[in-house]
Amino acid sequence: MSIEQKKLDYLMQTETNHKSHSGAILIDHLVGVHDILKEWKAPQYLQDAGLFHSIYGTTIFEHQSTNDRDTIRELIGEQAEELVYQFSILIQPRLNSIRGLDDGQLKKDLQLLWEANKLEQRDRIKAPMMSWKEAYDL
Repeated sequence: MSIEQKKLDYLMQTETNHKSHSGAILIDHLVGVHDILKEWKAPQYLQDAGLFHSIYGTTIFEHQSTNDRDTIRELIGEQAEELVYQFSILIQPRLNSIRGLDDGQLKKDLQLLWEANKLEQRDRIKAPMMSWKEAYDL
C-alpha cells in the first residue's frame, strides 16, 4: 500500500517540500522515515507517525503549532497523532528523554521512530563533520 495522497497533500500544504532537512528536502526525509518503518513491518499507525513526525515543528521546520491536531488526527488516526505529538515535545537530546520514560508501548514506539529518523539521515550526515550540537540534537 502506498502513502495516501491526502496525507502527502497536507504535508505539501505545510511547505515541507520547500524546507531543507539534513541535506535533503523535508518531505523526502518524512517519506524516507515512513518507508523505513514500513520496511521494518511497523504497524500502520507507526508508519503514519514517521510520515508526520516533524509536523509540529523542529529547529529547522518552523511550523511550530499544534493548532491543527484535530486535522492531523483525522488524517493519520489518534494513535499516530499522539505519537507525533509526544515525539515533538521530547526534550533534547531526544534519545535520553525516551530512555527516561516508563517502559511501555509509547517508549517502544518513540524509540523505533527515533531510530528510523536517525537511520534515514545517516548517509547524508557525515559523522566526522558533525558538531556535538548536531550529533545530539541539542
